[in-house]
Amino acid sequence: MTDPTAVCEELKRGLADLPHTRSGVLLAGRFAVETVTYPASDFSRFVRTEIIEQGHGLRLLLTRADTMELGGRSLRCLAGNGHAFVRVSSAPVPHLAFLGTELALVHAGARDGHPQILVARREATAALHQYQQVLWGHAAELAPAGRPARSPQMDQIQLGVLRMLGSGMKDDTAARQMNMSVRTYRRHVAAILKTLDVNTRFEAGLRSAELGLLSLN
Repeated sequence: MTDPTAVCEELKRGLADLPHTRSGVLLAGRFAVETVTYPASDFSRFVRTEIIEQGHGLRLLLTRADTMELGGRSLRCLAGNGHAFVRVSSAPVPHLAFLGTELALVHAGARDGHPQILVARREATAALHQYQQVLWGHAAELAPAGRPARSPQMDQIQLGVLRMLGSGMKDDTAARQMNMSVRTYRRHVAAILKTLDVNTRFEAGLRSAELGLLSLN
């Protein structure tokens, strides 16, 4: 399937049998990116009129690179308006649209400049459904808009710890490089999470990148 209109028609038929739930529709990868990036596209209009406005729950699953490209603010506004639940995965995300457990559309690359969309139904969706559940369950929630946009005050030690978190170093290695004990290092990490109003180190990385903290000297 290559025609965007045909893709929307396939989704519309699937929606007719889908109960209205908070998490009925999942858009992952390119499907989610297009929804945010190209609001005038046929697919994006379809998402607004046939999914959001009709009361179907919408979930968007993105990678960290996607959020950097799209801009955290626009995604937070989407979540804050109650239009979608947005999560960010640290693992690669498949390009798919999932309606309940009965229908999945998979972006399978392009041919002659046209996207190739594969349709999976019922039994064929079982493995895909299980896979997306695992990805969604391990992804970090993107908090709604409303947090202050101004960068929080951090001293040089905290900024150093933040950079260590971004590097993915183990705590003992990072603490040794910063010439402090592991206990002190972890105390700084806890303080950073509180300052950024996040719950995990992964969310701290997203929030600090959004605020430009990692570029501060």
